[in-house]
Amino acid sequence: MPHPNTSSTSHTAPPHAPNVEQRSVTLAHISDPHLPPPPVPWHIALNKRALSLLSWYKHRQHVHQAPLCDAIVQDIAHHAIDAILVSGDLTNFGTPAEFAHASEWLENLPAPTFVIPGNHDAMIAQPAAVGRDQWKHWSSEQYPYVRQYGDVAIIGVDSGVPTPPFMACGRVGTQQRQRLAAVLKRTRDAGLCRVVMIHHPPRKGLVPWRKALHDMKPVIDILRQEGAEIVLHGHSHNATLTCIPGSTIPLLGVASASLHDPRPHRQACWNQLTITPKTHPTHKSWSIALQRHWPSFEGPHTGVTEHASWERAHA
Repeated sequence: MPHPNTSSTSHTAPPHAPNVEQRSVTLAHISDPHLPPPPVPWHIALNKRALSLLSWYKHRQHVHQAPLCDAIVQDIAHHAIDAILVSGDLTNFGTPAEFAHASEWLENLPAPTFVIPGNHDAMIAQPAAVGRDQWKHWSSEQYPYVRQYGDVAIIGVDSGVPTPPFMACGRVGTQQRQRLAAVLKRTRDAGLCRVVMIHHPPRKGLVPWRKALHDMKPVIDILRQEGAEIVLHGHSHNATLTCIPGSTIPLLGVASASLHDPRPHRQACWNQLTITPKTHPTHKSWSIALQRHWPSFEGPHTGVTEHASWERAHA
């Protein structure tokens, strides 16, 4: 686990040159809302979707509850949030109707929103026009994309790929990894705080192999080489706080926004990140403060029950 109040590079500023704090940027991070699906026509379910439909009707529809997701959104609306980051799996079967329904949901969120696809959103191969291109307003036609708020660069990475039955693994791919390395370098050189969002966690042990990021090592190598101030992920349905292996880069997971579970780390919640830039004579740094919110609904706990903070810097 990354140690609170640690930085990626150590610097000592002259005593006569105090830090100058600038405007904070506050982000809300949610993931895996698995919005209630419209009816699925039989002719588009003669594939992997059939197994997922069976799982939905037997189990998942009972634990993924829309009122919990509504409570998350309402709780976010009561805070001063600059942007909402949704790290994938808005749909259950990745159907065109689900993409359209999720677009309506995104349109009505209480702050500007950025989204990336998850494995459920990429369940089968289909034309982009009926799938992820319906979310272009909140993402991009090409990944990774970059959106800037003040001194913060939000970098969206796509790890969602169609997979065989019983598999939910992800892959970033060679071309996207090359673009990611260039984006991380460019935003570092511009003096920006880099918040990377990816669905599949780039760390072993957080999900089983069949759900893992299968080009994890080269993705980790890029993050270690080019740096990032924090990496956000979904997919695991667990509220976790670890780090990118071999680095001090915080790796932050969040529970599904609609999941009802008696285990606190899996109960629906959202992460609030407040990023405050500071100007030193020799380098840029940021204070990143985490509050993990469980809204006030029936569950194992409510309110803010987890805090962490880091000082992140690069030359």
